[in-house]
Amino acid sequence: MYNHSDFGKSFKIVITEEPNQEIKNEFLKDLSSIDSQLIEYYKSINSSDEKYFNLYSENELIGYSRLIFQFQYAVLSEIFVLNDFRELGLGTFMLNSIRTYLDELDIKLRTITLPSDRTAKNFYEANGITARILLMEEKRDKTRYRP
Repeated sequence: MYNHSDFGKSFKIVITEEPNQEIKNEFLKDLSSIDSQLIEYYKSINSSDEKYFNLYSENELIGYSRLIFQFQYAVLSEIFVLNDFRELGLGTFMLNSIRTYLDELDIKLRTITLPSDRTAKNFYEANGITARILLMEEKRDKTRYRP
């Protein structure tokens, strides 16, 4: 378990094998405004080796991250904090907790994000993660920017 205190509150991360479906649905709802076809594909990504880092404020679940283990990598495919708790450094707390966890296992970290999702791109770059490969596809009519 990883702990963090700030703003007069205590935060903790609890690692589980299964997601909390309610908060996962909030994440998917947040992303669905970008590109519903990509989100459907994204939702279909499954793995038998996953871990969920559930973020709590006191006893309230306020965010989570999903790690998929593939070969010698752990792929951070989801990282989400509820709107009321954003801009408090909690995403960075989750990311750093994941890094500590993976360092103990000697596993390298990769992430997945949509190239037009500037919020995610800026978050990862601010935390020392950069693009090393781009997956390209034919252009679509609908843009894929968060509103």
